[in-house]
Amino acid sequence: MKISKYTRLGVLIVLSITILIWGLSYLKGEDILKKNDQFHVIYNRVDGLSISNDVVLSGFKIGQVKNISFLPDHSGRLLVTFVIDASVKIPVNSVAQIVSSDLMGTRMIRINLSKATEYYAYNDTLPGDVERDLKEEVSMQVLPIKNKAEELLGTIDSAITVLTVIFNEEARENLSESFENLNQTIYNIEKTTGNLQDIVSLHRGNIESTLTNIEKITSAFNHNIQEFEKIIRNISAFSDTLGQLRITPLLDNIHGVTEQLSLTLMQLQSKDNTAGLLLNDDELYQAILVLAEQLNLLTNDLRVNPERYLKFSAFDLGRKVYVNASGQTTDEIIFKIHLVSSENQIPVQDDHFRGLEPVEEIETGGIYNYLTGTTDSFSEIMEAHQQALKKFPNASIVAFKNGRLIKLEKALKNLR
Repeated sequence: MKISKYTRLGVLIVLSITILIWGLSYLKGEDILKKNDQFHVIYNRVDGLSISNDVVLSGFKIGQVKNISFLPDHSGRLLVTFVIDASVKIPVNSVAQIVSSDLMGTRMIRINLSKATEYYAYNDTLPGDVERDLKEEVSMQVLPIKNKAEELLGTIDSAITVLTVIFNEEARENLSESFENLNQTIYNIEKTTGNLQDIVSLHRGNIESTLTNIEKITSAFNHNIQEFEKIIRNISAFSDTLGQLRITPLLDNIHGVTEQLSLTLMQLQSKDNTAGLLLNDDELYQAILVLAEQLNLLTNDLRVNPERYLKFSAFDLGRKVYVNASGQTTDEIIFKIHLVSSENQIPVQDDHFRGLEPVEEIETGGIYNYLTGTTDSFSEIMEAHQQALKKFPNASIVAFKNGRLIKLEKALKNLR
């Protein structure tokens, strides 16, 4: 079938018109060959945004600006219409922000997505925002510097005014004297500091010891603060009790006691009574002193030589036992001195036992007993006991018979 030239011309014209319409639509931001969604945004200003500018999401172009027009309410606000690929869904509350795409100030719309789960529908209106341009950014950065520069100029002006007033002849003289006084003061401070440094170096040990003691006292106070509080409460209670006492009868009693004490002192100073003679008679004092010395000698002799004075008998089931002059014992009775008992073991070479050697240790029931002096003479053990009492006031004499501990009374009954 032969196609006429008119038919071919018509088809060519239709294709040309179609391509022209598609090109014009594309230039306007519409691609008639691709499905798009259309949205609207209302701005107070667009700062150079124009038709066919890009619409981007995360830096990727998803559409173009289709139309920009004023609202019919004569408010000066602008209605911007843009189209994007229908496959891109915009969540509710997302913002269409006008931003600069390059340093030349070319504008575009950037979609800032929200985290909503619902999406805008075709022809919905999105909230808009405008990014500050380069001029505004520079102004915002320069404004603080400008303010500081103005403040600095004001400060410099004030300083120049003050210097103008100060630097006259009289002020310079006063200023010179002030500097001289200041130098002398600094010299005195340096000298004092040097003296303090010498004192601190000389007494550093004492200072450290004092600080250590203060720290110990503070620590002890902190540890015993409850006890101090109790003491303060007790003092307060005692003060309350004193406050409730009747002072007048107490003062009367004190006055009476004072008069009686004065009378007693007067009697003691006279020689008309026994107490006065005891205090004021020198012969009586010397006699008492001699008597005390003789009693001391007698006591020492009794301790050292008890066989001169002790002659007693003890009865045990009708059998009479005597102490002989030598103090010797029979039946293998041994006397020792028990020094001390302790739950903890003490070395027999310890300094506490010095002068009492040899010392033996006996452990019974978890208790360590320390004994010294092994003799069958009671007089010898008494002398050793007197020496042991100087270091161990609770030392006592114990007796053993055939290696077994017996009562001291029973041992004394066997002395003969």
